[in-house]
Amino acid sequence: MLALVKKAVRGDTEAFLQLMDMHKPAMLRIAHAYLSQEADIADAMQDTILDAYEHLSSLKEPRYFKTWLIRILLNNCNHIYQKNKNIISLEEISDTISDTAQDVDTPLFKFKELLSCVSEENRLCFQLYYGEELTTREIADLLQMNESTIRSRMHREKLRLKTILMKNGYVSSTGKEGAFS
Repeated sequence: MLALVKKAVRGDTEAFLQLMDMHKPAMLRIAHAYLSQEADIADAMQDTILDAYEHLSSLKEPRYFKTWLIRILLNNCNHIYQKNKNIISLEEISDTISDTAQDVDTPLFKFKELLSCVSEENRLCFQLYYGEELTTREIADLLQMNESTIRSRMHREKLRLKTILMKNGYVSSTGKEGAFS
């Protein structure tokens, strides 16, 4: 992938498109964790690809391409979220209704359901850590926070989630069955 990034930085459009194809699933998962409406997610994705293409020459270290790309995505998601945070559309309401018709036994549904229990403040950290498998150091860099803050938030949220899961019978009081023990 490093060679592909270097080619893209040198102006190879095909290499850039390949990079976008490689990172599209991760970008979509992150945008879904941040935004709720498909149109907003599509806008964030489009803006991110355009911004990345226009500012590719500003990438200082090719090995940090994914982190750099996610930072652009987060900035775009935040901009869209702030712009639309007081708006509830009919599409969002109908999406909520249609979500209940999904197969609830799929791992993706279970992960989305679990993410919905995570506080809004910590949801993005959880998505980046568990969904994208970034380290707490990488998350701290992306969110421009101290790594210890990320770790303590994750710890407190895991304890809160464990309590919720115990109340609903998913984890015993010993905590040995759950992923958060």
